[in-house]
Amino acid sequence: MKKLCKIFIFLFIFCILWNCIFKILWLEKTPIKYFYDEPKNSLDVVYVGSSNAYAHFNTTLAYHLYGFTTGMLSADSQPFAVVKYLIKESEKYQKPNLYVIDIAKLVDDLDSFGEGDIRKSTDSMKFSKNRNDAIDELLHYSKGKKDDCVNYYFSFLTYHNRWKNLSSQNFIGDNHLYKGYLLFDATVQQEPQQNYKWSVNTIKLQKENKKVLMNLIDYIQLEKLNTLFVIPIRTFQNKDDERLNDAISILKKEKMNVINFNDLKDFTVDFNKDFYNFAHLNVYGSTKYTIYFSNYLKENYSLKDRRNSKIYRSWDREYERFKTTFKELTNIKFEQYLSQIKS
Repeated sequence: MKKLCKIFIFLFIFCILWNCIFKILWLEKTPIKYFYDEPKNSLDVVYVGSSNAYAHFNTTLAYHLYGFTTGMLSADSQPFAVVKYLIKESEKYQKPNLYVIDIAKLVDDLDSFGEGDIRKSTDSMKFSKNRNDAIDELLHYSKGKKDDCVNYYFSFLTYHNRWKNLSSQNFIGDNHLYKGYLLFDATVQQEPQQNYKWSVNTIKLQKENKKVLMNLIDYIQLEKLNTLFVIPIRTFQNKDDERLNDAISILKKEKMNVINFNDLKDFTVDFNKDFYNFAHLNVYGSTKYTIYFSNYLKENYSLKDRRNSKIYRSWDREYERFKTTFKELTNIKFEQYLSQIKS
């Protein structure tokens, strides 16, 4: 019995150390990693999508204005095929009132993403059968990219040599992330864009892409999850908007709620000032987006106000940290800018 106890203690300590070492060696600090840090069943909304999600929606500002909390399950160039598995992962730890699902990446060719696109999402997930299932599906679609596939499942095999290049950044969190929202030097820049007009035409979704979407819808309906699909305001290329029009038709036919922010009459941004590149809002545009969308969510969904609870003090701290960074990057007090926007 004593031997068994010693073995159990050894394995327990080994697993903790393994996890800590992996976190240090793994350089990408995606919002998904920080999702796990939130207390169980403490999130009101979970936002799933690629970089548009964490660049557009300021979770700390939404909390400050309306008191609801939002978790981010997003990564740069995140393949849409992983969305179902991220929601499954969320359900292990959170029971949100609503899942917001960004479908901008739905129209990307499923064999167009590479190793990095797969890893940014799956390496951030905890080891589990669900994670393995996600990797299986992504490798299935990324034809011709299965070399060394064992490294996808056991990510430490890829990162174990990085100890040679360790720096202080490996031992601290990502100072650019604020409860999943991204703010750094580039997000303050203003890169003028041409005013974008959403196409009224429709092109059929690729067969495999439609299958991925239908599989996600089937899972949502089976689990009776409350969802809202969104198309972020941005410039779309290669007739992606016309394929997304087909996706909108499919979603509406399945009685799914969907908002296209490119086609709203009561929401606009300044294409000359509110973007830091063709696809992402800067901090000024994201403030407008967050104010509008937060108000919409509060009016249309049962979201509690958490602002007077001690359990959610970390959200107040992160909002203060966001305001400090905003002032450092812009020389403007955020309260001053916020009052101008709201007026």
